[in-house]
Amino acid sequence: MMDLRSEHADREAHIWDGFEQALATIPRDRWDEQGVIPEWSVKEMLWHVAGWLDDCSMHLEQMIAGTFEDVDEGEDDTDDRNAAFAAAARGMDVDSVWAGVLAARERARQRWFELPDATDRAVEEFASETYQHYKEHLPDLEKFSE
Repeated sequence: MMDLRSEHADREAHIWDGFEQALATIPRDRWDEQGVIPEWSVKEMLWHVAGWLDDCSMHLEQMIAGTFEDVDEGEDDTDDRNAAFAAAARGMDVDSVWAGVLAARERARQRWFELPDATDRAVEEFASETYQHYKEHLPDLEKFSE
């Protein structure tokens, strides 16, 4: 029987493969074009994914250290954070964006395997910021590549 950590890591890897394959159908010289998501280019969307992967890594690190506090601060700053991720990507070249996404993914996977226990909250964090997030944007990439 597969343990919970391996099960979710395998799910992440499988969905990542599809995400990466869809991305490979879009030439890199189009990664600056707007429209993968309204008002976002491919590299802006990718940097957004990297940003949330880094957030996941940070939360998993806090869980490892025993300092994670799952508090609702009352105000959802998701839109502001997404706008900041997109703005940061505009000043980056596509190779730097791609390298950053790969590094952020690797950090999240490393932290996932470093967890002493795959709690329900840890699973929720890892799933939502990795494979569920990739699945959310996979149709955007597929449509943009047409």
